[in-house]
Order: sequence, then structure tokens, then C-alpha cells
Amino acid sequence: MRLSGPCQKMAVSLVSDVCFFCVIVSKAFLLALLPIECASAIGCSSSAHHVYSPEPAIVAPAGWRKVEATGFSLFAPTGWEFHQLAGVDSYVGEFVGEGIRLVSDYGRYSNPLDRERKPEYVVAHEFIGGLDAKVVSPRAPGHGITGVYFRNVGAGIKLCLWGKELTTAQQELVLKIFETIRFGGAVPRYVLPPPPAKTVQ
Repeated sequence: MRLSGPCQKMAVSLVSDVCFFCVIVSKAFLLALLPIECASAIGCSSSAHHVYSPEPAIVAPAGWRKVEATGFSLFAPTGWEFHQLAGVDSYVGEFVGEGIRLVSDYGRYSNPLDRERKPEYVVAHEFIGGLDAKVVSPRAPGHGITGVYFRNVGAGIKLCLWGKELTTAQQELVLKIFETIRFGGAVPRYVLPPPPAKTVQ
């Protein structure tokens, strides 16, 4: 059916308006998708530089068990314990077992282990528990500090865990323990009072 006169002009105008509307909707849809695609691209490109890198679940050696502190934990041979100690401006404690004492300092001013340098020390930068970590150990066991330092575990909080004057066997064990450190739970933002001393009856 052919339209004539005013009807034909009206039909042409209506089709033009519909096409223009479709173009506007299409552009708006593409613009809405653009930030999402850019964010995805940025996330992918920057993830390699982020301090967090997810790691698989821990497969602890037979006879090891989880030992927990506030905000983090580790695995160690059966018999190891954690004791909270009095701290000045951080959450302080110790992991003890098999004649080894590892002191933990969890706060904003934890020891960065900057004095433990090459060539006297082996200094390694690793991912432990999904976070950047510096691990130091003396080349001559029995002389110096064997420790691990996390420069940021969240909210600017740091963690340093170390032992002193360890034998070769003790140093090997401690380095394996360091690899099992994992973070979770509330990060201590203030000094927690040590538990009250037990009263001997």
C-alpha cells in the first residue's frame, strides 16, 4: 500500500525518530559497559603488582598442628604453644617448642630486619600466606637471627617473627614453619593486655 501526501511524510519522520532513538540507546549501553571493561583490564594488569597473591591450602607434615595467635596462625610440630606477652605499642607473643623460642611482634613498628644483610645473611623475598615477606637466616647457623618480616598485613600493620642463635636443625625447622604462616581474623590495632597469671592453689 502506497502512502500519499502528508501520511507519507509522517511515516518517514516516525521511522527517522525511531532509528535515532535506537542509536542513542546503543551508545548509552556501550558507554555503560566501558567502565566495567576498563576496570577489569586494570585489575588484570595491576594484579601482578599487588601485595596479595592467593596460595593453596597448607599441607602440613604429619604430626604438625595449627597454633593460633590473634590475626595470624602457623603450623608447627605437636607440643608447640603460643604465649601472649606484654607489648608497648604492638601485639607481642612467643611460639615455643623443642627448645626453640620465636618472638612475634605484630604492629605498626615491627622490626623490618634491616640489619640482617648479605653477605652474612641469606635474604630471600617470598610470598607467604599470599603476602610479600622477607626471610633472613645467618649463613653460619648459631650466630644471628632467623626471621621473617611482613611489611603490610593490612591497615599498615606489620609482622616480624624471629628466633636467635638457632642450630642448623633448628634453623631448617623454623624456615619450614615460616612457610605455613597464614593471616585471618581481626588485625590487632591496639595493645591487648596479656592474660592474667594463673593462681597456683
